[in-house]
Amino acid sequence: MRNCRIFLLRHGETVWNREGRMQGWRDSPLTLRGIAQARAFGSRLRALLGPGLPGYRIVSSPLGRAWQTAVVIAETCDCDPGTIRHEPLLREISWGSWDGLTAAEIAARDPERWRQRLRTRFADPPPDGGESPGQLYERARRWLASLPEGARVVAVAHGGLGRVLRAAYLDLPLSASYELDQPQDAFYLLEAGTVRRIESDLPWPVSQA
Repeated sequence: MRNCRIFLLRHGETVWNREGRMQGWRDSPLTLRGIAQARAFGSRLRALLGPGLPGYRIVSSPLGRAWQTAVVIAETCDCDPGTIRHEPLLREISWGSWDGLTAAEIAARDPERWRQRLRTRFADPPPDGGESPGQLYERARRWLASLPEGARVVAVAHGGLGRVLRAAYLDLPLSASYELDQPQDAFYLLEAGTVRRIESDLPWPVSQA
């Protein structure tokens, strides 16, 4: 991570975000607001770094909502969307068979396991191939360790992944990530061992109709 400069962004709002669903490794499309958020991210990055984002490469989680956000950002910044690279390590945490469900639906379907998860702050993985926060934290650490010296990256990822990645970057324990936010109207610059929040300044109101 030496001398790296990482702009870390969460995807724009999705239909399932509005419904309160655990998206995990499943997907839903960006809402109109989500597309506007992605454009605002692109406009802010273009203002900070210049058209074409010279010296930077865009990488994205392979999940559709992050990829869609990355494409809008690239187009807003006059970058070729075809150069965006999929980065599997930036995928969101998997909720296993709970992917796509709301908390209420999980509690109704599997009440005892859900109560246990709440008691342990989700320390154990969900059923059927889900990931624990500890596994997500280690995945974030692996991605950071994979960056070459001096890397300049715009990384489009997810809320949960973004929280643990920032904690890992600051060498904080996993528990510290639970207190971090996961905005869709701001992003973060990771540089020289610090994390700085950058507002995207969404320049127009968005109808939810």
